[in-house]
Amino acid sequence: MGNEAADLKLIIKVPASYREEREYITDIIFKTFLGVEYSLQIDEIRHTEISLGTDKCLILPDVLFQTPKSKWLTAESLPKQPLERVDCGSKGFDLNLISRDLPVIYGDLQEQADWLSGEEKNGQLELPIDILGSAFFMLTRYEEIVKPDRDEHDRFPATASLAYQEGFLERPIVDEYVELLWTAMKMLWPGLKRKKREFKILPSHDVDVPSRYGFLSLAKVIRAMAGDVFVRGNVYNAALGPFVRLTTQKTIHSKDQYNTFDYIMDISEQHGITSSFYFICGHSPRNSTAHYEIEHPAIRHLLKRIHERAHEIGLHPSYDTYNRPQEIVHEADRLRQVCKREGIEQAEWGGRMHYLRWETPTTFYGLEQAGMSYDSTMTYADYAGFRCGTCSEYQAFDPIGKREFNLKTRPLIAMEGTVMGSKYMGLTKPVDAYEEFVKLKRACQSVRGTFTLLWHNDWLGTEAQKQLYEAVLA
Repeated sequence: MGNEAADLKLIIKVPASYREEREYITDIIFKTFLGVEYSLQIDEIRHTEISLGTDKCLILPDVLFQTPKSKWLTAESLPKQPLERVDCGSKGFDLNLISRDLPVIYGDLQEQADWLSGEEKNGQLELPIDILGSAFFMLTRYEEIVKPDRDEHDRFPATASLAYQEGFLERPIVDEYVELLWTAMKMLWPGLKRKKREFKILPSHDVDVPSRYGFLSLAKVIRAMAGDVFVRGNVYNAALGPFVRLTTQKTIHSKDQYNTFDYIMDISEQHGITSSFYFICGHSPRNSTAHYEIEHPAIRHLLKRIHERAHEIGLHPSYDTYNRPQEIVHEADRLRQVCKREGIEQAEWGGRMHYLRWETPTTFYGLEQAGMSYDSTMTYADYAGFRCGTCSEYQAFDPIGKREFNLKTRPLIAMEGTVMGSKYMGLTKPVDAYEEFVKLKRACQSVRGTFTLLWHNDWLGTEAQKQLYEAVLA
């Protein structure tokens, strides 16, 4: 049995419909996530059949990809709510699940009531979940093309998502489906091997405001000083304002409250991890929160210092670029030109969209044309969690153009502003915020995924903020 599994490729038979979509999601699940070799075959069947060429096979229902072409990418193809659920714990299997109660996005529970009973029926095991279709739905953000819901920044809100409405936004549902699939495969072929996965933490930092005062006009310095005194009660910081503004020429002043870059790199290095810093390289008239130019000597000095300490530099495309691919290309070129002049070379370039603004698949086209290796925008602004249903990096796909992009999605799991911001989750007490971050972090650990965390440099200006950040990384 062990040699059988080790020596043969999996044979995966699927129906003929939606060939490009099936090829994509099969490759993501079996090669990217599991690291298992396979061959994909088209057959005259109405389900997915997995085997090793012997008389044993695993059967998955085929639901999403049975959708008539006329209903593809329409509301009629969305999962029927409320979702059904299966109780995996009652089967006695050792599964890496957040909860034994597993939502079924697409599936067939009616005809497969005895799933994973522990007994093979004529050498077959059946699962009730359309794992390939459900994973495709989550990973490609299928519903965001179909549903019209948008917030004031033209972002698809968490509250409109299936994951939020069905209570599984805080669990990596696709990774859990993969664990269920793997358990079933191991029951049939105990000698089957998967690639090793290890839990990682990837902190990233959008550099919206690199300095409290250093890049402001005189009028804005005065307004910022007034805010520090009358709103935040920070007279000391206000008194530093003019001095910081005048001395931020070749470097950002060390006393600047927002100059936390060396602190961030110190903490990351203590944990043996790499931080990524994403810089704005353009200005959008409707929302220009970045008061710096990437060519400024102080910013160039910062870029060089980050590179010298072996951390990553990336792009933070400005507010209005999310549906303007050529603007993303222009800003990426600007960043690379500045880095080249500073002798900065990287094997890959990634980034995140400003304000988490996104349009599927338009934004991907801009990032691909800009030569980005990955994007890490995919989380919701209003609620933290698993927007794509996974904490694993994977190749992006266009459900409209039916093609794979030449860049990867690196899902973002949590942003500090989402968790603690009064406009969003509002967990202003450090202990409450800490519990939320750790809950998401543990969910990533349970499936040996990556906890990608966004923490802005200007959210580390106080000792309380630093203590929370260090506790989350610990």
